[in-house]
Amino acid sequence: MRVSVLSTLVVTMAGCGTSPAEPTDAGTDANADALVDAVATDASADAAPKSDAATGRPFPDTFSSIGILADQLPQMNAAQQQFAASHYVGTQKQLLPVTQALRALNPSFIVLHYHLAMWQSAPTVDFIIDGKTWGNDYPTVTTHESWFWHDTQSKRVPSSADGKLLMNVSDTGFQQYWAQSLAAQVQAGDYDAIFLDSASPALLQGECSGGDARLAGTAAKTTTFTELGNATWIAAWQSWMASLDTALKAQGIPLIPNTSAFVTSWDNTNYGLTAGIFAEGFSDRGFAPADWQASTNELLTLAAAGKIMILQNYLSASTDVATRMYYFGNYLLVKDHRTYLDYFAGDPLEWYPEWGVDLGAPVASATNVTSMLAGGVYRRDFAKGSVLVNPSGSTVTVALGATFQRVVPTGGGAVPTSGAASGSLTMTNVTSVDVAATSAEIILK
Repeated sequence: MRVSVLSTLVVTMAGCGTSPAEPTDAGTDANADALVDAVATDASADAAPKSDAATGRPFPDTFSSIGILADQLPQMNAAQQQFAASHYVGTQKQLLPVTQALRALNPSFIVLHYHLAMWQSAPTVDFIIDGKTWGNDYPTVTTHESWFWHDTQSKRVPSSADGKLLMNVSDTGFQQYWAQSLAAQVQAGDYDAIFLDSASPALLQGECSGGDARLAGTAAKTTTFTELGNATWIAAWQSWMASLDTALKAQGIPLIPNTSAFVTSWDNTNYGLTAGIFAEGFSDRGFAPADWQASTNELLTLAAAGKIMILQNYLSASTDVATRMYYFGNYLLVKDHRTYLDYFAGDPLEWYPEWGVDLGAPVASATNVTSMLAGGVYRRDFAKGSVLVNPSGSTVTVALGATFQRVVPTGGGAVPTSGAASGSLTMTNVTSVDVAATSAEIILK
């Protein structure tokens, strides 16, 4: 994840500034159970309980609307909180008092718990451990050496990106602790789902091959490991992820791993095993057409399966309208009943006028993007208009066969302290549209 901004309140740093115990397995099960029990007890005493854990707050239906699920919102004043609660369907990584303030304005507001997937947070990197406190459970986890992945010299393997530590996803102790602690953290923070970051096995080739050469290249797919019960990393990940999803689903907790953007050609991981996915970097303008097609097909398949999908990418500047419209257009191509969008330049407290376009419900949905190809672009029709997406490297002129209104956004960006976002839409009558390379156009009837 790109954003790591603290929430509104001043927080207590738990588990930091101390020297972790030397790794050992002796007498540690009781420690782990005690931590989980303590969080669960604290949650039952202080957190706002859900009236029905099996249903909770439903993810809102986006079939006929645009759903913006913002990344971690920064500190906000009352006017900005009012804006967030009325314009976004939700956010993530918030302390419970902030969540409660937002839900006082919008009881249906979704808040996701943030946690790493197959990694232990680096010892000095914090996450929300009990709904009210930023901290780290490393002092407990580090006492279970079998939970960690080790190289051939029996050393732990850190990520070259940020120092997080790779775990052995086949270890039963790790699996049990992850499931129990995640459920307790969700209860404590009154969260609606878990966003598991850095989840894809494809990350191992780039982040861990320097620490364990056995993970280089396509090893996650092709190499079996005795540590994983003679399975490949992808196979072990799938087994663990399916089990974790089942355990959390039984408690009404959707699991949403960050799968990245589905452009690693050799990665055959089944990402349909969980309640949903978070596609970070989706539909980037730098994708080769073949990668764009493979990524979009994966999203269409997941949408057709009814999965929660959060599609997020980043802007170099809020004024980059072409990139904004390309992300927006690609979102519209794959959008189904629970598909959410976010892109931003500075921090996630931003708003763009194109997000307010009313296209109505789609006329049809597809499971393969080739069926959307029409007139040299990929087109999806809605009750009130259409989206045209051109992932190629050259401009395509599309004859519309009737008069439409071309939508052009102006302005947008950071939501000011007044809570009044800027930006507007201009409608121009057109009978044909030039869709530039790696761009998208929205037309209304």
